[in-house]
Amino acid sequence: MYKMRVIEQGKYDDRGYSNEESIANLNLTQPAELNTFLTYNFGMDDDRFPLSFLTEGQGKRGVEDKNLIDTVQWTWPVMGRMKFDDYVTYCNVTGTGVGKGGAEVEIHFHTHWFIEQYTLTAPDGQTQVRIMKDLGESSYGYAYLVRLVSPNPELEIKAEWVAQGMYWSMGAPTVSESYSKGNRSNSMSYGKMTSQLEFQRYTKEIAGNLANVVTKYEFDNGNGGKSNLWINEEMRQFHIHMRVMNEERLWLAEYNRNLNGEVLLKDRDNGKPIPHTSGMLEICRESNYDTYGEILTLNKINRTIGDVLDRDTDAGTMNIVLMGGKGFIEDFDNAIKMDAKDNGFLTPLGDKEIRGEGDGLEYGAYFRAYKTVDGHRITVKHCSFFDKGTIAEAAKKNGFVHPRTGLPMTSHQAAFIDFSTYNGQQNVRMVRQRGQVYKAKVIEGMTDIPACWGLPNTNHAATNIDVASYEIKSSLGLQVDNSTKMFLLKCVL
Repeated sequence: MYKMRVIEQGKYDDRGYSNEESIANLNLTQPAELNTFLTYNFGMDDDRFPLSFLTEGQGKRGVEDKNLIDTVQWTWPVMGRMKFDDYVTYCNVTGTGVGKGGAEVEIHFHTHWFIEQYTLTAPDGQTQVRIMKDLGESSYGYAYLVRLVSPNPELEIKAEWVAQGMYWSMGAPTVSESYSKGNRSNSMSYGKMTSQLEFQRYTKEIAGNLANVVTKYEFDNGNGGKSNLWINEEMRQFHIHMRVMNEERLWLAEYNRNLNGEVLLKDRDNGKPIPHTSGMLEICRESNYDTYGEILTLNKINRTIGDVLDRDTDAGTMNIVLMGGKGFIEDFDNAIKMDAKDNGFLTPLGDKEIRGEGDGLEYGAYFRAYKTVDGHRITVKHCSFFDKGTIAEAAKKNGFVHPRTGLPMTSHQAAFIDFSTYNGQQNVRMVRQRGQVYKAKVIEGMTDIPACWGLPNTNHAATNIDVASYEIKSSLGLQVDNSTKMFLLKCVL
């Protein structure tokens, strides 16, 4: 934790301060790697920077070459799941059904994915037909002649199974023992997804003799260094401000390039476009989004997680983390305890809830993990962004609080993030622009340059104003290769 204690007032020569004791001093000598070093130090104190820490706060790994690009935009190839179904666009039905007695039925589907000779299974999961003839393109999509495979003359294809929008699934082809002809095969290619970088500028401006001002307080910066030079404390606050802002951009940013490839947000000073990257909340929300009411149930957790994970057949090792606010973590714990109680596990659960030593008792044990029926382990981790971020603070001041917990409504949500590694590549990582990873420059005026800025004072000045500024520019983008298993689950009242 950040601490300070009062010491005796006195004069202090800024030039005698050891540069190595100040984190800020490294900014100009090793800017790219330092950027991750700051995140690591601040990340050790609390969980205000989970995405920054997980994507870049790992020493040099945060800025390795494969995560650097030369342009603002980037793309990556994606391969979807193999397709074996299609939906009905039209079928002329009179009465309760069609196809009775082995009559051939013309059904139109959306695409040409189905293949002659192959079998199809109706929406009931049992009734099967064989594609007798591929009639080709039609005004409704593509037409096929099908026939029921059952010998039962009374069986028919029910009208509701060939209603518009109903999906049929394709099965293996069946042919005669001899003189059969071949058919065709389908193939699918990879697609591409795109995102873009955004750029930040931060400025620390000082004037007069601020570089040499000494206070009566000594500041402990949390990594062993102490100083009563005020500029070091201001720089500490400056860097924390920058880290908080950048961390929240990783969550809140929304992609702003339209379908024509244009960025309509322009800088009023120079008329240039201002690109925005896609943040984690947008990525999760666009992948899968679900809500729950005042009470979260285990059935809701099971269905939401099951629906998402069942879409992906990837056999890679999963490391799925539910990053949520305090409110969601309470909802998660209550959901499991409620289910345990309903299933008669109240007594053994009580042994874990109430513990004691001597004359004292301790009440409280909480569920932080859940194992699904198919073996997936879901872990819940607290993310203070949902509780103490800028949007959470605004929600509390606006009265948007949960009636049961009194926490901001932003606290009652969780992002389901896949931090797995696929083929040696982290699924979630930071992307930067080569040459714009993290740049720090000083504009020197008549004001003394603080030692913690890492540059000596000279007789040269870039301005005749009694001022000096410390300028930072960085690029930032969030890359998620596979978002199929990710979602946003949110309490909505």
